Amino acid sequence: MGHQTHMLLAAVSEAIEKSSKDIGGEETAFFAGMDSLDPGESDLVSAALAARKEGGVDLNKFYDEGMAQIPPLWPLGMLNAIGFCQVAIQFDLRGENGTFSPGPEAAARALIEAAESLREEKARAALAAGVSPAVSARSVARYINRGFLPASSDGNFPRPFSGAGAAALGEGAGALLIEPGKGAWTGGAPVMGYLRGWGRATALDESDGLKEAIGDSIGAALASAAISPGDVDLVVVHGAGNLNEDAAEAAALLNIFGARRPRALATKGAFGHLLGASPMVDLLLALRALDEGVVPPSPGVGDMARDALEFSDVPVAAKMKTALVLSRGFEGNCAAFCASAA
Repeated sequence: MGHQTHMLLAAVSEAIEKSSKDIGGEETAFFAGMDSLDPGESDLVSAALAARKEGGVDLNKFYDEGMAQIPPLWPLGMLNAIGFCQVAIQFDLRGENGTFSPGPEAAARALIEAAESLREEKARAALAAGVSPAVSARSVARYINRGFLPASSDGNFPRPFSGAGAAALGEGAGALLIEPGKGAWTGGAPVMGYLRGWGRATALDESDGLKEAIGDSIGAALASAAISPGDVDLVVVHGAGNLNEDAAEAAALLNIFGARRPRALATKGAFGHLLGASPMVDLLLALRALDEGVVPPSPGVGDMARDALEFSDVPVAAKMKTALVLSRGFEGNCAAFCASAA
């Protein structure tokens, strides 16, 4: 029951509460993108103290005696599926289900699987959720080692598209309750919006193929939603702050939209990168923007993004019907989602 589980519980609980519906049982599907977990160092303190020696730890004594001080269920705390199961137990979610890990592609896959479970009539309703890792020295070091976060002497990371210092790792969770467009359960809260289509593509060669993969995922999402680029009023970019990858994203968007520059939103300059929660939170923000007719500001966006799209530094009122949400995971995994206003 660590921090990640608590974030996921809070997001799913709020989604169910806002729906005002009786959710649960075998007719409710549940899919979640769960990011990586790190061990709780405090659980190891007593073991290290039991084996301490001058200048460090006596490893022989640690394995002979110290390990007995470690809680026996400690290793289970590093299985992120434990958090998924805790949420399912709490809300009696016994329908079709699956958990994916790690990174943004995990949450993108969870959302697609949730929508497919409805389309295939395997569920009456589906919860799609995603949660970030907990920010810690270990998680920051892990993503620096993967090349996801740039190492720097001053501790600053680039903002989306710009390279101006801002922390790039954030914490959060998002959850959506989705139902079929036809035959949705009666009663409950008003519909927030519609998920119209989605697409996925993978760049096998990240240096040359990322632009094509981003474009392919957008093209597939537009095709499945049966809309054209001219119908898109708002684009929520992935924009994680890797200048090469952001350049590929900007180039792909220029290919899709040409001289037309739709309104756009970049979220990571405000929240940091939420990894496993990123696609869910971005989609929720897109639906909220469409519903309220206001585009939130995009802090930290640089010239490269502004060449392709219309960002704003302040909230802007605009009539919008359709949004395109982009997601990019590890190893060139790209996804795009089309959503429309209620």
